[in-house]
Amino acid sequence: MSEKRLKQIITLSLVGIILVISAYNLWAYQGTLLYPFLRDRVTGEPPETIAEIMAEKGLASEKDTDIWIEIIKSEHSLVLHAGKDVLKKYPVSLGEKPLADKEKAGDGRTPAGEFKITEKVIYSPPRRFYGSRMMMLNYPNRKYALQGLHQGLITSKDFLAIESAENKGITPPQDTGLGGGICIHGGWGPFMGRSWTGGSVALYSQDAEEIFEYVKEGTKVIIQN
Repeated sequence: MSEKRLKQIITLSLVGIILVISAYNLWAYQGTLLYPFLRDRVTGEPPETIAEIMAEKGLASEKDTDIWIEIIKSEHSLVLHAGKDVLKKYPVSLGEKPLADKEKAGDGRTPAGEFKITEKVIYSPPRRFYGSRMMMLNYPNRKYALQGLHQGLITSKDFLAIESAENKGITPPQDTGLGGGICIHGGWGPFMGRSWTGGSVALYSQDAEEIFEYVKEGTKVIIQN
C-alpha cells in the first residue's frame, strides 16, 4: 500500500470518527435527532403532544390539573399522570441494577418511593449527559435518612438537616453518606444503554423538555419496581 493511499484511509477514518462524535453530541446535548420521524406504534402517526392529549381528555390546563410522575423501573418507563388519567409514557434509562434500591453514596442505584421535585433547571447551552432540562428530586428524604441513621451512614445532625429540608420542601443535603444528585434529566442518547446513569432518571432531551413545562417544584414523583 502506497503512503498516499495510507494517508487517505487515515484521513477518511478520522473524518468518520468526527462525524459520529458530532452526531452523538448533537443528540446528547440538543435532543433526539430522530424525533421528527418517530411514529406511534398503534396509529402510525407522529406522537401526540401533552397539550393535544389534555385537550382530548377535556383537561383545561396543567395549572388546573394534578400533574404527577410515576417511574416504573422494571419497564424503564416514565408515566406522566393528570390525576387519575394517564397522559403520556416515555422510555427512560436508570442507574446500575435498576430494580435494586439505593442504599448509599456511590452505589449508582436509582432510589424507590415517593419524592418531590425541588428544583427545575434549564441548561443553556445544554450539557452533555443532562441535555437542556433537569428536575431535582428530594433524595435523600426522611425514609432514606432514617435507614441511613440506623446503618451508621449518616449522623444525627445529617438526619435533622434532611428532615428539615423535607419539611421545607427544598433540596436536602447532597454530601452525606447517602449520596445525592438524583434527578430527572435529558441527555439520553444512542448506544448509552438503559442503565447508564449514576442513579438518576434519564430521558431523551426532547421528552425532558416536554415534561419540564408541565411540572413544578413540589410535583409528586413515585418511583417503583
